[in-house]
Amino acid sequence: MDQIIPCEFNNQRKHTRFIRDDIKASVLPVNFLGLKETIACKLIDICSAGLQLSTKEKFRTNTTLLLTLQFDNGREFKLKAKILRHTQKTIYLSNHHFNISKDTLKNKNNPLHSVHLFESDNKIEAKYRFLNINCIRALTFSPLDSKKQYQLAFTLKNKKTIITNSKFKHYQHYIQYDYGLKFDSINDELGDYLLNTQTDLVFK
Repeated sequence: MDQIIPCEFNNQRKHTRFIRDDIKASVLPVNFLGLKETIACKLIDICSAGLQLSTKEKFRTNTTLLLTLQFDNGREFKLKAKILRHTQKTIYLSNHHFNISKDTLKNKNNPLHSVHLFESDNKIEAKYRFLNINCIRALTFSPLDSKKQYQLAFTLKNKKTIITNSKFKHYQHYIQYDYGLKFDSINDELGDYLLNTQTDLVFK
């Protein structure tokens, strides 16, 4: 869902920032123009003066980047931006296997509403993606302990919750960097295009 958020991000941008899922972002450090391929990034938010993005690549503050923004409709913007600040966090990935009837989770009349991971009574902040009907991948921001027992709670549309034990495998972690970038100058063309193509005006 597209959202608009009053700009209070810590890079002190004074413009409305947009959260969009229809823009692919990639960067190329100015000092590495010999590279043939740009570095794909995840766009977090954007406005006419700058943006925030995330990548596994590590850059220094004040690094100048050549930025490419490509909309799903084919429109493309190429901009130069400088890194004002960055934060580092560790991401943990784990595959959780469980035993629940296929019909329970794929009932069109009572579809799955949400999934949560628990350790005892403690809910763990996570993002999820189904690998198959009996395996789900969890992205967490804190490590899991293979010696502990975890549970998955599946809540259906009718509010019924099914709790089952989880067996996790293929545990891995990596470092992710979030960057706050400022364009060389305010790009009114980009700002107008963001506003004109915004489909859902939701403030958060």
